[in-house]
Amino acid sequence: MQGTWHDARVTTIRLAKRLEKSIRAGHPWIYREALDLRSARGGLIPKSFGGSSSGDLATGSAVDIIGPDNKFVARGLYDAKSPLAVRVATLDRAQPLDEAFVRARVTSALRLRRGIIDPATTDAFRWLNGEGDFLPGVVVDVYGPVAVLRLDGDAVRVWRDWVTAAVVAEGRPLGIAHVLERSRGGKSELLHGGAPPSPVEIREHGVRFAVDVLHGQKTGFFLDQRENRRAIRPFAAGVDAVNLFGYTGGFSVHAALAGARHVTTVDVAAAALTDARANFALNGLDPERHAFAAEDAFAWLDRAARERRRFGLVVTDPPSFAPSEKALQKGLTAYRDLHARALSLVDEGGIFAAASCSSHVTMDAFVGTLRDAADKTRRPLRLLELRGQPGDHPTPPAFPEGRYLKFVLARAD
Repeated sequence: MQGTWHDARVTTIRLAKRLEKSIRAGHPWIYREALDLRSARGGLIPKSFGGSSSGDLATGSAVDIIGPDNKFVARGLYDAKSPLAVRVATLDRAQPLDEAFVRARVTSALRLRRGIIDPATTDAFRWLNGEGDFLPGVVVDVYGPVAVLRLDGDAVRVWRDWVTAAVVAEGRPLGIAHVLERSRGGKSELLHGGAPPSPVEIREHGVRFAVDVLHGQKTGFFLDQRENRRAIRPFAAGVDAVNLFGYTGGFSVHAALAGARHVTTVDVAAAALTDARANFALNGLDPERHAFAAEDAFAWLDRAARERRRFGLVVTDPPSFAPSEKALQKGLTAYRDLHARALSLVDEGGIFAAASCSSHVTMDAFVGTLRDAADKTRRPLRLLELRGQPGDHPTPPAFPEGRYLKFVLARAD
């Protein structure tokens, strides 16, 4: 059974860098280069992760981090292969990383969502947001009767069965009947219940969407944009709108329901646009009255510019242009290019809604790409709202990496 330790003792590792203040302030990641692994001592290894009789430190081991003064700093899980060697789980040395610990974290996370999610209108939300819910590396998204688990890194797999059991027990009042795991490679593994419905119909502020929990991107849908989808609605009535990188039409459906005259959804994946059409129909909207373009967004922008098309609302929600620190400058250049092309299509007085899911791009840097685009196109731009991910995606103050989503509403004059 995953999660069962061979012995309760915990290995101790000394920091090679002075990170005690950062860790105690709440930053949950410790990279391998920051550890003196030669100092590791004590503890045994979870049998399920192949610890040897000589006491080699294996992935999934609980470890205590100490400072150069040998004082306790934090406790977390060790990953033998990843550059991210330790994910901090607690600052309490007396807290074992056992089933009771996992159950308490799962329960606490759900309690927080009760103040954020209105079950009368919304039944899709993030139940566990990893480091933001003090269960690092563990994500659970709820889609009606289906809970989808994602684990970031091999170390946290020692918690998988405990997380599943807690979600099943605590999720009964929510009607959760199926738990499945989605891997980064897109594979699905059923952990509880029979085969889940796919697509499963969900409600988001009363808007209906069909979500493919088995094969859709991430866990099936981009729940982090839920409040931002609603935020565009006041600007959609009576205008032509375009949703670039539109996936299954989340922003598009909200715009159409808010009274947009015509909505164009652009995505390179034809299958996603088939699902977008279905989501229009699911909400009583005739997809034939709107447009769905299966092509590269940049190519579509170039053609729209040649045709001198204009829109009262333009939404850009691309995949990450800066997936790593190394790719940051290239990513910022891509955002500037995208924003300049998109801004040239916005009607005078229209709204430009621009998003970035690149954690390496700060809000200031992202706004800077909009500033540069406004300068290049000679379009005065006024920022109306700077937004991020919603309350069911919490992050610790000391963990800026967790605040990955940027969403800007701006008026183009």
